[in-house]
Amino acid sequence: MEVTTTVKVSDLTSLFDQLSFLRSEVKQLKESEEQLKAFSIQQTAKMLSLHYNSVRKLIIKGKLFAKYLDGDTGKCIVPMWAIKNYLIEKEEVLTQKTRNHV
Repeated sequence: MEVTTTVKVSDLTSLFDQLSFLRSEVKQLKESEEQLKAFSIQQTAKMLSLHYNSVRKLIIKGKLFAKYLDGDTGKCIVPMWAIKNYLIEKEEVLTQKTRNHV
């Protein structure tokens, strides 16, 4: 036994609009959550496949943003956005070097 349901186009349009709104809200929440993520120097080194001291040098040189939680000492955290920015800049430098050699 089959049952046929009739739905108005306006109702479907409304549902799709609500779905689109919810998707944009979820996307914004994910982006704001990513802004809050931060990692220790050791975790950052592991992510970047670098030695702990190499990450410290990048922070000291200002190539990688980090925040000390207790003034100039204490635990140091590296925000996710800083890691992404570092990787983007590194990729740009590598691209420029490749162009210069060609």
